[in-house]
Amino acid sequence: MDKASKVVGKVVLIIFLSCLFQWPFFYMLVKLSIFSCNAISTLTSPSLATKPETSADNKTEASFSQQADFLIPRETTSDPLKPKQQALHAHGYANYPFVQFSAYRDSERTFFLIGITSVVARDFDQPVQECEWQSLKNGSQQLAPTVAAKAELIYVTYDQFPRLYVIAMVNCTFEEEVGIGNEGGLLFITVSVGPQRGGTERKLALEEKKGAASDLMRKRNSPPSLRIAFCGPPIHGNIRADWVLHWLVYHHYLWNGSAHFFFYNVGGLDDSHRRVLDPFLKGGYLTIIDALDEKLFPSWYYNQLLFINDCLHMTRYLSSWTFFYDLDEFLFVPPPRTLDQLLDEHKEKTFITFGSIPSVTSLCADPPVKASHWLVQQFLWMQKLPHCINDEDPWVCLRGPGARKYAVNPRKMIAAAVHGTSWPSEGGIDLNATIARTYHYHGVLSAEATLCQKKVNVSLPIDQLEKQFPEVQQYNTDPSISEAVDEAKDFSALLLKLL
Repeated sequence: MDKASKVVGKVVLIIFLSCLFQWPFFYMLVKLSIFSCNAISTLTSPSLATKPETSADNKTEASFSQQADFLIPRETTSDPLKPKQQALHAHGYANYPFVQFSAYRDSERTFFLIGITSVVARDFDQPVQECEWQSLKNGSQQLAPTVAAKAELIYVTYDQFPRLYVIAMVNCTFEEEVGIGNEGGLLFITVSVGPQRGGTERKLALEEKKGAASDLMRKRNSPPSLRIAFCGPPIHGNIRADWVLHWLVYHHYLWNGSAHFFFYNVGGLDDSHRRVLDPFLKGGYLTIIDALDEKLFPSWYYNQLLFINDCLHMTRYLSSWTFFYDLDEFLFVPPPRTLDQLLDEHKEKTFITFGSIPSVTSLCADPPVKASHWLVQQFLWMQKLPHCINDEDPWVCLRGPGARKYAVNPRKMIAAAVHGTSWPSEGGIDLNATIARTYHYHGVLSAEATLCQKKVNVSLPIDQLEKQFPEVQQYNTDPSISEAVDEAKDFSALLLKLL
């Protein structure tokens, strides 16, 4: 009996046993044996010697086809139990290990890079591994040897859901002073890349101009040039430009003309909107930063955390206080205390947080108070208690559950979040909302929002008003902002040419 016949005999025996006992092990051996038998028969077939030669490619195709007959069952549509084949079609962009937005020198030895990273890189990788500094030798373009430092990643603690990208900051702290002496220089980072993150790329992170380091040191050793900086949220969609203008007028008055406003435009501010805001742009009180490509890197609420932290580091040595909240919120300090007094009382604190009271935007005063055409002056009804989704005291309900917003001493803060600070999270004070609060006019910024569904005649006697509009009994009538806006208009009249 030749060799092939012996193999066939063994295969027949295995098939018989597997059918008799229904053993999965033997079923597997059947497949393996059939493949072996086929291979041996092919190799020992005398017809091989008489077949014409084929190319290497044809041999590969023939061999694969023979294996596929036994190892990979051919797809048929007659068997409903077989899974349906479905192809993947890639759209969009890959998740990058680090996407840098900005870079700031912080001291003689330290730099901060502000950016985002993919959630995968944050959880499993070290997206930025090393920092390198190269000074310009003697102020010329000839580069000196590099100095290296380990990159320390800072991930912001916050109270919102993550998306494909999350905020990531890089702290580059060298063991010795770098770039001090007006020479300027280059900061490089080493970033992990590749499908398995096994490779690295060296990227230029900052080109520091000659004299920039000395300018920063002078700012560090001098009082801030601004009393207050405001860091706005990303402006997107179809907005009400007049609302933003009125918001600016009120807060310009609240901060006694000592504030500078930073807005981040991600598509909501076009040329027509900017013309409405011209008084503050031309007056030097407003800076608009365009970041129109942020949509390529989807993160929570149009990368708000990225812009918050960029603005924090941008204003570190620029302002005494940096405020963070939204353009549908109006900060209010009940008299007789003023905001300046409040800030002076807590000037040693790292941060101050404020409670949030929701406004009722479905009810509007009719006729408007003092015939005002300003929408904010028509919202006179507020929730009776500050926002709080927990059972704790709503007047001091903290962070996300209380929708609190805040101000920081930027020289003492490294990382900021939405409803509170991230690092450090100590050293501040959470003010009771009776002392300072924001009024939140939710949804008013969008031009598509439906507002003022009911016009309430505020000139009616209270009993008639409550009879005609029983829902007003659920709320408090609070004209605080409406009355303050009248004073704000007078304060900004010259700037707005409203006289």
